[in-house]
Amino acid sequence: MEADRRQELERWADSLVRSEVAELRAAGRAIHALSGENEELEGRLARLERHDGGNRGAQSSLDRGPTAMRRPSDISLPWRRVLAAVGVIAILAAVVTIAARAARPELAMAGPRHHAVIGARALDGLEITAFTADAEWLLDGKPLTPRREGGRTFWRPRSLSDGDHVLVVRRRGRLVSSTRTFRFSVDTDAPLLKLARPAAGLRGKPLELSGTVEPGAHLRHGRRVVQLDQKGAFRYAVAPSLRRLVLTATDAAGNSSRWRVPVTVVPRRPNRPIRAVHVTAYAWADNDLRDGVLELVRAKKINAVELDLKDESGEVGWESGVPLAKSMRAQLRIYDLSQAVERLHGMGVRVIGRLVCFRDPIHAQAAWRAGLRDEVIQAPDGTPYAKYGGFTNFANPKVQKYNIDLAVAAAKLGVDEILYDYVRRPDGPPESMAFPGLKGKPESAIVSFLAASRVALAASEVLVGASVFGVAATRPNEVAQDIPRMARQVDYIAPMLYPSHWGPGEYDVLDPNAQPYEIVRRSTTDFVEQVRGTGARVVNWLQDFSYGRSYGPADVRAQIRASRDAGVEDFILWDAAVSYTGDALEATAAVPALDEHAELPPRAPMPVRLPDLKPAAAPPKNIAPTIGAKRPLSGLPPNELGQIPVVMHHMIRSDRVGEYDQTPAEFRAELEYLWRNGYAPVNVGDLVTGRLDVPAGTTPVVFTFDDATTYQIDFTPSGQVKPGTAVGIMLDFARTHPGFVPRGTFYVNRTPFGSERNAKIALMWLTRNGFEIGNHTHDHIPLRGLPEEEVRKQLARGAGAIHEILPNYRIRSMSLPLGSLPKNDDLVVQGSWRGKPYGPYAVLLVGANPAPSPFSKAFDAAAIPRIRTSHAGWKGEADFAFAYWMKEFEQNARSRYVSDGDPAAITIRKGAQADVRRRFAARVRPAS
Repeated sequence: MEADRRQELERWADSLVRSEVAELRAAGRAIHALSGENEELEGRLARLERHDGGNRGAQSSLDRGPTAMRRPSDISLPWRRVLAAVGVIAILAAVVTIAARAARPELAMAGPRHHAVIGARALDGLEITAFTADAEWLLDGKPLTPRREGGRTFWRPRSLSDGDHVLVVRRRGRLVSSTRTFRFSVDTDAPLLKLARPAAGLRGKPLELSGTVEPGAHLRHGRRVVQLDQKGAFRYAVAPSLRRLVLTATDAAGNSSRWRVPVTVVPRRPNRPIRAVHVTAYAWADNDLRDGVLELVRAKKINAVELDLKDESGEVGWESGVPLAKSMRAQLRIYDLSQAVERLHGMGVRVIGRLVCFRDPIHAQAAWRAGLRDEVIQAPDGTPYAKYGGFTNFANPKVQKYNIDLAVAAAKLGVDEILYDYVRRPDGPPESMAFPGLKGKPESAIVSFLAASRVALAASEVLVGASVFGVAATRPNEVAQDIPRMARQVDYIAPMLYPSHWGPGEYDVLDPNAQPYEIVRRSTTDFVEQVRGTGARVVNWLQDFSYGRSYGPADVRAQIRASRDAGVEDFILWDAAVSYTGDALEATAAVPALDEHAELPPRAPMPVRLPDLKPAAAPPKNIAPTIGAKRPLSGLPPNELGQIPVVMHHMIRSDRVGEYDQTPAEFRAELEYLWRNGYAPVNVGDLVTGRLDVPAGTTPVVFTFDDATTYQIDFTPSGQVKPGTAVGIMLDFARTHPGFVPRGTFYVNRTPFGSERNAKIALMWLTRNGFEIGNHTHDHIPLRGLPEEEVRKQLARGAGAIHEILPNYRIRSMSLPLGSLPKNDDLVVQGSWRGKPYGPYAVLLVGANPAPSPFSKAFDAAAIPRIRTSHAGWKGEADFAFAYWMKEFEQNARSRYVSDGDPAAITIRKGAQADVRRRFAARVRPAS
């Protein structure tokens, strides 16, 4: 290196040594050291050159062999200069490297790991920070402006699209720049759960779920881990007693989704619809009475016989072998059960063994005499309960065992079914009786008895039924018969629906004994709803005797038809005299009726995604309430792809007869909650067409009212809406709650709202005042199982009943009676009957979950789910009704539809464009 260049390098090193940066001072010292070594190397090369010149002539070429090792002095002068130059270059390269490193600007950062996958929750908390304020930021090649705070800058993304992203942060220096690169992926989509088939199985049998989630995800049931294969497929066995379960799927990015999986218990049933008659032990032993019953079998009018095993007197009419029956002398040899079973089975006829449980005078009196007083229901003064001659204590284990032992003994002799009767407490005020040893409520003790019986009879595989009071569907405490709970322990519920036993006005039937069709159809409807999904079916007890008025073939036929129209094919006729009206029965009882089957109910429910368990997000500070609004708002940003509650109402009445009914106070409380939390009522037509014109910051709530009763709207003699009806309550509520606008869709049958006069007044008033009318079929008959012609007839005539009053009215929707779809789903959407068209309709289902937004691809107008109403103080988590879903919306506000206030635009969250239905795509406006 020339001397002048070395001097320049020395001066540069001097300036570095004086720097405030330790790394630069070290570089300066290194340059000084290297410069000195270079100078020394130059001197040594010069001395070698002089020495080589004096000795070159004295060396002979013969002295150097091809294998001789060459000494440094043997290297020619040009090569020595090349080596010196290389050394200089190496020195300069080292110097430049050290200097560049020392001169590079500092760039300390904090952010995600390399190639991290960031889920929705992680994205909410993601922050990338540079501990300097003068760096440049580029996201996916585009400039990004981070926030500055003191001496640092940071970026908190809140609406980053799913996919791969690259963030580059660069800080420039005088000589070089410092750069940090973050490569990461965003995945905010929660995993989907798909079941191969509905979660359905037989009661008491293992149930296996099979399905898939996305590969790499995890699946849990509570704390239990569900094992997945590499493709995300699983098989999972669950306890057969579960009514429903919640599965949580979590993907590799930490996104989670919760799924409510309803468990459908498949009812066991005979392979033929059952047509049965009641036969006492003494009647079967009587040749004439028995021959009369068998003649009905031969005429194909019945295919099942109900034989008394233990009757109301406590007598066991056959040789059971149960020790207690013998010791109490309750066991008599009235007939041979084994022979009776053999004979009836030979004709293809089912044998139903009726066993009267707790009305048992023989047992009660024998126990009392023996000092076993806990086995007897008592009066408050400690004496035996006198009614019925004695009632045994259903809460006593020995009493329960006695009845179960009799049932097991009958099952061993081939009886096809055990039908428990008087499986209840005595009727009358509870304070007039005492139940020794009872823990909890009488209803629970009855259910426990049935559960124990089911276990004891499981090996025999007989069907088990329970006879119940007709009023038990609406008044479970009357005789301690909680129908849904009992139904989960038996194969069928047998309500005693004898028209002569109903009081005037029950189910709005003025004279039930004179109106057998009306009272049986309406009460059966309640029982069908009560047992839905429990694994039990309904088998009606019907009246074939005269009480209060003479009963003939037409009255019996009316009950059978009403039962069938309400969805129940099976029945048992009761006549204590065992003298049946053969002319009332059709010759359609098919035999053999001995085999059984279990058929999955149509459209068994599949998993429903639940809202995420998150606290409600705080309203953004830049979201201000709408100027001039007089009603409470949600305070949430617009999200018009969110879910919308569609609430299913029935009657608003103070005595709350049906499970779905509400008291006026409960309905007002519901309105108060909705108004206070920023909900605005709309009609079904508004939902279906997407014309959701509600104030900004509010959520539409769709009100529906089924069955068109006078409890929903009625009028005073002066023509005013009665204040205690549903509409009257809404009108009154609107007067005291600014911004509340009464709305709702009323689904009507023939002669709605009580009379032809009321129907005309009500339909015209409702449609003139912003409400809506929908089709609920003509006769409110469950459509499942009806011939296609009858389905079309019901819908066309239902539409005709509306058009008779409102000739040009457009009916936009229909509500399924009892939620029952026909086998051909398309029939309820659109069709015609005898030249009378109906539809196209949106189709309203029964209670389930909130509906998707009409702008979402998930929205299906042919299957709109509804939420059933809740009662005051009712624990909504039990059946996922109104109380449950409102709580879910509170905990996860992001799932809720929130209006932007502009009916012409659809505001959605960023990144959700792909979820919008094509017909609405042009109206989309991403949220700011």
